Amino acid sequence: MEKTTVLFLHGFASSGRSTKAQFFRAKFSALPQVEFHAFDFNPTPRDFEYMTITGLINRLRQYLLDHDRGNVRIIGSSMGALVGLHYARRFGGVEKMLLLAPALFYFSGGLDEAALERWEKEGVRYVLHYAFKEEVPIRYDHHVDGLCFKPVPPPAPITIIHGRNDAVIPVDISRKYAVDFPDRVRLFEIDSDHQLNDRLEFLWEHVERFVA
Repeated sequence: MEKTTVLFLHGFASSGRSTKAQFFRAKFSALPQVEFHAFDFNPTPRDFEYMTITGLINRLRQYLLDHDRGNVRIIGSSMGALVGLHYARRFGGVEKMLLLAPALFYFSGGLDEAALERWEKEGVRYVLHYAFKEEVPIRYDHHVDGLCFKPVPPPAPITIIHGRNDAVIPVDISRKYAVDFPDRVRLFEIDSDHQLNDRLEFLWEHVERFVA
């Protein structure tokens, strides 16, 4: 039987070793019919420093070509959702998507105009990276490139899980997306924050349906 390929795309300042990635990896180990891979967009601080959304899409494309992956299913968390959406729109080959607290378009993380001007002037800003456990720089090019990424129509059937208490990406954004595309998007709102790490078993229930 041909295996189902599932890719997990982590969020900003995270990694393929995040809490959700490790949880899903352990769960999928009991499902021999699924080939699961938690993609690591920035394995080193240097990768993170020069990270752009365009670069991440290209890196994902190269991985799928190198490993001869056909149709895949994508679980995208936060910024990983944005990468997955634009990858699927540009290249196709994505059967369906499960998006967790998704960034449906690029935003600067709540930075005000003064902070953006300082970032542009200095060329870098420092961000606490959860995997490296330290503050690491990221270039202003990330912001310039990111502004190109606006909302796009669903490139595949999409399920969204979003916390009502999300202080990073308001749930209203996902609500509007689900209303705009009712035939392609299903939204589940839960009592949780942006990380969703306190509702892992709930997430897994939907992941199991996602791969069924």
